[in-house]
Amino acid sequence: MTLQHPEDPPQCTVYLIDDDRAMVQSTAQWLSLSGLKVRSFADPVSALKSLSRGMACVIISDIRMPQMDGMDLMRHIVSKDRNIPVILITGHGDVPLAVEAIKAGAMEFLTKPFSPEHLLEITRAAIKRRIETLKSEDYGNRSRSGASQAGRQPSRPGQSEDTALAERVDQYEKRLILESLSRHSGNVVAVMEELELPRRTLNAKMKKYGISRRDVLG
Repeated sequence: MTLQHPEDPPQCTVYLIDDDRAMVQSTAQWLSLSGLKVRSFADPVSALKSLSRGMACVIISDIRMPQMDGMDLMRHIVSKDRNIPVILITGHGDVPLAVEAIKAGAMEFLTKPFSPEHLLEITRAAIKRRIETLKSEDYGNRSRSGASQAGRQPSRPGQSEDTALAERVDQYEKRLILESLSRHSGNVVAVMEELELPRRTLNAKMKKYGISRRDVLG
């Protein structure tokens, strides 16, 4: 049975792209059962050919794919329509890659393993953004001029774009550490190994973000 969510516009399609067929199947099933319309692709080139400007869709794509990686795919999507939200997924917690993806226009950057609930929450936010964009009267002008900043969080008054980017990177890095701590039951050594961070660097980041082992140990 499909569980329809009141905030899920049925006319917006989720394009799920990953060469891992098992991953595609399980994720597509979860999103479909949650009330979303999903099209799955194991080949990013085929997915790209089916996209056009002004489509009611959002993209969820893996980064590591043989035919075309997720960053290149996103650049092609941006050239078609800057306002299509793109959510990128990677198997490694790579902060420099996350910065590159966010700068290039990604709405969100997720690291495996992630919770299905978190992906669903982000996907619904992407759908809402896409529908609002398509409904806006000046959509065509903004797309043609390239003035819109797809996938980027709107800056607060007086906030520079660089500051907004830094805040998004900090949010990603903080979530990365918290999720790793949770997976390893607060074992800092295991977190260091997973994130490939020296103890001093990890301690400094935990202090910066106000993270304590108690946050995950309850």
